Amino acid sequence: MKKQNIITFVSLLTLVFSANAVDKYVSDNVDVYLRRGPSSNYAFSGSVKAGDKVVELEKSADGKYTRIQTRNGGSAWIESAKLSENPSYKERFPELEAQLAEYKDKVENAEKHQQDMVKSYVEKLQVSDELVETLQNKNKALEAKSKQLETQLESMLNQVDDKRRDLIVTWFTYGGLVAGGGLILGLILPHIIPRRRNKDRWMR
Repeated sequence: MKKQNIITFVSLLTLVFSANAVDKYVSDNVDVYLRRGPSSNYAFSGSVKAGDKVVELEKSADGKYTRIQTRNGGSAWIESAKLSENPSYKERFPELEAQLAEYKDKVENAEKHQQDMVKSYVEKLQVSDELVETLQNKNKALEAKSKQLETQLESMLNQVDDKRRDLIVTWFTYGGLVAGGGLILGLILPHIIPRRRNKDRWMR
């Protein structure tokens, strides 16, 4: 019965200390031996591996030792200097591995995105080059057509000028003929008409 009371008392103490428990991490660079009490005078009671997560239950009066609860549920004392509040690399490794995978994925996606952008720019540049070449060919065709039309227009203007000159010469020729014919008639008629009148008078 007395033994059961002692066990109950120890369990209650464990619960009290657990209420104030703080997570701690064993330093990464050591495998630490645990002691049965808060000084080097106490015997070893086991060890913890570097990077293990433990629960701080209490500190010694001088603060040099800390009573911890290990992963198997037991408790022992460890030098306070060999504990850290920051997660060990052993604890952080899965998180770091996940972050590394995330960063790697981002880098790969960034490279793929950059490659896609470069490919898109190259395609757009090729389309632009083809469009420029097409416009240049159309421009050359339009220039050739324009020169052809200019040549045809110049030929037509020359033909119009030739016809205009021919028409002017024709009109001048007709005018000269009419004027000459009128002059001849004017000279001939006076001679013809009087003779007829004299002949008529003689007949009478």
